[in-house]
Amino acid sequence: MKSWWAGLAPRERMILLAGSVLLLVLAGWVGVWEPLIAGRAELKQEVRTLSAERLWMEQVVDDVRRRSRMQKGSSNAAGGSVLTLVEVSANAAGLKSALSRVQPEGQGARLSFDQVGMDALLGWLADLEQRQGLQVTQLAFDVSDTTGMVSARLLVERP
Repeated sequence: MKSWWAGLAPRERMILLAGSVLLLVLAGWVGVWEPLIAGRAELKQEVRTLSAERLWMEQVVDDVRRRSRMQKGSSNAAGGSVLTLVEVSANAAGLKSALSRVQPEGQGARLSFDQVGMDALLGWLADLEQRQGLQVTQLAFDVSDTTGMVSARLLVERP
């Protein structure tokens, strides 16, 4: 190799040295610098995404905590049983006397009301949904001869 290098003209040696340096710089750029820059850009984008998610979480944390307290409070307030929740809340709403039957069914309860005020019943059902976290999945009314009074059959379940 030394004899080959010594056999080259000074101009050829200069061209080979310059080409080798250029090749070394280019290999360093493509092999080291470019991956570092691409990785840095990916990390910047990930930081932007995570910052946006953190900001969103800070905005909804109070709502999540409030809902969690409501769910814990509603299940702890009446032992967590749908039957107990229904009977206690019906009594508090003044509908206990019209509640003729409470029967467990799956994760809920099947209820029958005889001669109950429609407005009072709908208000109580809204309260069950909003405060107790229960849903009415089946509902049937029979109209009474008395204005505003109905008989109702319904199924109340946990969502």
